[in-house]
Amino acid sequence: MGKFSQIIKYSLSSVASWVVDNGIFLLLKTLLAETLGPFADLVCTAAARAVSSFFNFNANNRLVFEHRGGYGKALLRYYCLAIPIMLCSAGLVTLLDRVFGVTAPTLSTAIKICVDAVLFLASYTIQKKWVFSKTGTDEKTDSR
Repeated sequence: MGKFSQIIKYSLSSVASWVVDNGIFLLLKTLLAETLGPFADLVCTAAARAVSSFFNFNANNRLVFEHRGGYGKALLRYYCLAIPIMLCSAGLVTLLDRVFGVTAPTLSTAIKICVDAVLFLASYTIQKKWVFSKTGTDEKTDSR
């Protein structure tokens, strides 16, 4: 049940982060849309993603993977993974949209859901084995 429990916690952490991301986006967009003009989507998305990714890191660090190693090292590794995952998602969705001639937003969203589902599993595996690794020098040893 350990692995199953962990993937459930990881999924819940991801859903909670999604809620935070969209909630912050909505709040900022409501408050700043007029002030930011054409840059509102970009600024609000970036700010919301910064907050939600930090929330996600902390949830995964303590609740999902119960990591007790170096916080800073894990945080750096997390963003070394999160940024390429985000770019990979955008790149693959764009590529598949072009390959299949997709113009409808709903079909593009369906492609994004499929791409992100695969990346979700890849991200889980990499976080478990590298970002929050419990082996070797990644974890502070408790020598009492």
